Amino acid sequence: MAFVNLKDLKANVGGQLRLTLNSAGVYEEKEWQGKKFNTFKYEVIQDNTISTLDATDALKRKLDEIPQGSDFLLSWEQFTTDSGELRNYWKVEPTDKSSANPVFENVKKSINEFDQKLQADKAVKQAVETTNQAYSNPARMGMIFNNTIKLYIANDMIWTTDEFVNNFKRVEAWVEACENPKAIPQASKPNEPVSEESVEIKADDLPF
Repeated sequence: MAFVNLKDLKANVGGQLRLTLNSAGVYEEKEWQGKKFNTFKYEVIQDNTISTLDATDALKRKLDEIPQGSDFLLSWEQFTTDSGELRNYWKVEPTDKSSANPVFENVKKSINEFDQKLQADKAVKQAVETTNQAYSNPARMGMIFNNTIKLYIANDMIWTTDEFVNNFKRVEAWVEACENPKAIPQASKPNEPVSEESVEIKADDLPF
């Protein structure tokens, strides 16, 4: 089984290892250069690999403060005492799994928001292009204009410019209603020719 190299971590003061506590500490007594000392063997997960962490009493006290299954950051820190002495200590900083890659989560959220905005922009662009195609179609505009002229003539060509424009829009609304049955015409139907009442002439009044 792999092991966590605490010697290298001590050489890199302030450097952090991200680990997951996977077991309680198992007591062992070891001897080095004729001296005996206590150690506690923990099982941790590092980079999806189960490893062994040998902790002394000082580190054990820190590890025993967090529950099994917790993620934590382990580092070797130093500080200067009031008397000017340089001291070191183990720092165990509990963390949660959601903060394992906060940058990635923020980027992912930004991408989703950008994608939604892009889809909305595409829908608006498509609607504008469809409208532009309809209004820039010469045949369509000519047909509307010709029918408006017919109405203009039928009404003795007495419309003002504004009246002609309004009746042009009415004809256009009818065309749009036919192209899209769900659309509601924007105005009432175009002006119809004014019909004149027929005059009855008696036979006696005829010149022949």
